[in-house]
Amino acid sequence: MSSKIEQILLIEPSHELKFIGPFTEPVQTVMTLKNPSDKKIAFKIKTTAPKRYCVRPNCGELIPKEKTEISVILQPFDYDANERNKHKFLVQTVVIDPVADYGEDGKYFQWKDIEKDRIMDSKLKCSFEMPTVEQLLESKNIHDETTAVLETNVETELQKATAELQELREEENSLRQANTVLREEILKLQFKIDDQQSQKRSVGGSQHLDMQNRNANITLMIGLAIVVALLGIIAGKYVF
Repeated sequence: MSSKIEQILLIEPSHELKFIGPFTEPVQTVMTLKNPSDKKIAFKIKTTAPKRYCVRPNCGELIPKEKTEISVILQPFDYDANERNKHKFLVQTVVIDPVADYGEDGKYFQWKDIEKDRIMDSKLKCSFEMPTVEQLLESKNIHDETTAVLETNVETELQKATAELQELREEENSLRQANTVLREEILKLQFKIDDQQSQKRSVGGSQHLDMQNRNANITLMIGLAIVVALLGIIAGKYVF
């Protein structure tokens, strides 16, 4: 009977996957696979408790010198100290024959046709550990620090938004005051025009009056244009 082929991949960790609780929510650990050879390697990962773990990816291929990380997620469960070393993982690998080991399409590696004496196996056990008091405190401190940073950022953004809103309100007030002044100036011009029209009715002064009226009308149009522009600015700042 032929002996098993020594594992060609470098697996880290090599013997044990460690999961640190509490186990009331999913716990993740990482397995690293590296192909140190000059050949293409196929791998697949099995576990004795497939319903308890999510493994991504659980199979694949590694070209020469390539490395990949395998995410192993333990699903939430009621911790039992007697179960801490019962689960195991199996990493199976094989050197790919680029001609014989692919299906008819020539794209996908076919495990089902691989001879058992070509397969390399590596077994890893699982260990469950409850966190120490120091780890719990460290986790709590990290959580508290993260929360403090988030609260500080929210407060800073709120202060900035408040300051910007106050600045916009002040600009609005300034524009409204300027608009009021322009309206008063326009009214004065209208009164002046009416007064000039009532005082000068002679034929000899008609040309002079027409010139003054034209000038007044131009001034009035400019004033109205300024008012419209300012109102447009105000509307633009407060349309969201």
